[in-house]
Amino acid sequence: MRLHKLSLTFCLVFLFTFEWTDASRLSVSGKKLTYNGKSVFLSGVNFAWNSYGSDFGNGKYMANSKSTFERWLKEVASKGGNSVRVWLHVEGDNTPRYDANGYVQSPDGTLFPEMKTFLNTAKANNILVVFVLWNGAYLRNRKTLDLFRDNKKLQSYIDKVLKPMVKSLARHPALGAWEIINEPEGLIYDNTRDGNNCFNTFPLYKSGAGFNKPQQALVTMRETLLFINWQAAAIKQTDPGALVTVGTWSERSMNGLSSNSRNYYTDACLIAAGGRALGKLDFYQVHTYAYPCQASFAPNSPFKVSAARYGLDKPLVIGELSQRCSGGSSIEQLYEYAYNNGYQGAWGWQYYNDPDPKKDERDDSIDTLNKGMLKLRGRNAAGGLVNFPVN
Repeated sequence: MRLHKLSLTFCLVFLFTFEWTDASRLSVSGKKLTYNGKSVFLSGVNFAWNSYGSDFGNGKYMANSKSTFERWLKEVASKGGNSVRVWLHVEGDNTPRYDANGYVQSPDGTLFPEMKTFLNTAKANNILVVFVLWNGAYLRNRKTLDLFRDNKKLQSYIDKVLKPMVKSLARHPALGAWEIINEPEGLIYDNTRDGNNCFNTFPLYKSGAGFNKPQQALVTMRETLLFINWQAAAIKQTDPGALVTVGTWSERSMNGLSSNSRNYYTDACLIAAGGRALGKLDFYQVHTYAYPCQASFAPNSPFKVSAARYGLDKPLVIGELSQRCSGGSSIEQLYEYAYNNGYQGAWGWQYYNDPDPKKDERDDSIDTLNKGMLKLRGRNAAGGLVNFPVN
């Protein structure tokens, strides 16, 4: 009987270890992304949202988005895609729960189970998920803006929501990464001089940063980097193998190729702002569009230079791209270029047929984005393995 119990205990420990080994998740090796030890390329799309700000939490997933997201996941898989980028809190109107003074009280009763349901469906379709916590491109909720300005309120979010959320989903094979914020540059004063280059945003002056208006909705680069640093550190403390990124609005804020660009998201800059040693990014992510859409890409944009040209110390994913804003390139050409020029992924914008395309001229149709993923389906060359089991 004693031997039987010991054998049973050993088997249970073995099975648990086998199921949740660190190899069964997206990882970083040098400047490459890997899964189960193999170099991979993240070919996919932005779901971003089905119901803006109301896809998860407070029963919204079941009511608004489950059937649509599940249909999309199956279609992405059928077209050869392996990853999707999905927005979570967005502006903070649905989750998390704030009290009257702006402190975070809780997520809500359904957020974590809804996220896990989505991840389970993604796993069944061999798709990795990047959850984007916040949206810096458009942020009107004053209580969410206060998370940048009041460290105690930010810590209340970390303690009451972020850490429990990460713990509840830790080591799920389909959880590719956590993205702290989409396009934080939209919130940043772009003409602030500072003796520390990490916080000096004058190189971005008149670059288009600070596009989240009105002015009272803007924050400093120092506040933004602390916001990222503290949340990244909390994720790493809770789930040490989890990957963290940020979706930068342009190559101008993540490289030093010209006098009007700078990498603000280095380890040194993030730690200088927030002081938490674990609060670093695992891979960089850049968004790129031609402006206006009929024009050519800027000289230092991703579709003009190789990933190596930026001289970064971590993998680089093109997190947003669009055929409609590519200066005439086809979606197939964009995905192919990213695959062959050292980038570690490409996610087209975005996977729903916008009933009002004039609302966002960047939006590609689902059919268009499917063509981009089909171009790379089955690839296993130097750019990385595209299709692999998520288990």
